[in-house]
Amino acid sequence: MIEAAVEKALDRRTVRPDRGLTLEGYHPLPEIMGALYEWLFIPFRGTEILAEVRYPRSTQLPDADRLHAVIGGRAEGKKLSRQDMIDVLNIQEECCRAALNRPSFEELERAVHGKDRVLETMRKRVEEIDEALKLVKDGAAKAELKRERDRAELFCGYVLPDDTMLALTNIALGTDVSDIRKLTKEKLLAAYGKARLYGGRPSDFVPGLFTDGDRRNIDDYATVIGAEEEIRRDKNRPPRRSA
Repeated sequence: MIEAAVEKALDRRTVRPDRGLTLEGYHPLPEIMGALYEWLFIPFRGTEILAEVRYPRSTQLPDADRLHAVIGGRAEGKKLSRQDMIDVLNIQEECCRAALNRPSFEELERAVHGKDRVLETMRKRVEEIDEALKLVKDGAAKAELKRERDRAELFCGYVLPDDTMLALTNIALGTDVSDIRKLTKEKLLAAYGKARLYGGRPSDFVPGLFTDGDRRNIDDYATVIGAEEEIRRDKNRPPRRSA
């Protein structure tokens, strides 16, 4: 089983059909995977379900820039706002829709709706809070009820479990396939510097295997951190003496 898993992982980095050349550069995810569909075990609330996933092209996915921006902010210690959470969940949901072939997103959603008693309870709670808000006059009590309603509404608005949405989002974006996670700030700064020196885009100077959707993200983030670095250097540069 281990040998088969290793062989499969290596096989994903070879050009079809002769499998003779190692893939480099930017390619649509179906080309990297060597298939458009694949049956996989997907996490589902601590267990697994068998699903046929579809490997989408970047043009079939939502704009993931917002997702990367929020994740980057969180890595820097920034607290997620309610809108940040909604943006992330909306992007993840669109990725799930693009990746799920059998069952479809709608079929899986209906299956959860029919069995999830907790979801049903939370929906009733939202209705109860709406009625209570009409009667409550105290400002502090009203604010607390609104916060509870926000939490309950978020719970009801996204039916699939967190582990399922995360796994399908990673599949849709090719996160575990490309070398995008290997990139560091230092590598992006070097790519930005080379692009400024030789001309071109930062993504032209980042070696590795990436999805076609990774190119824009690499260019965007390399440019952001490169510009920030230039501003920092200008501020620290001693002023020129007048003649």
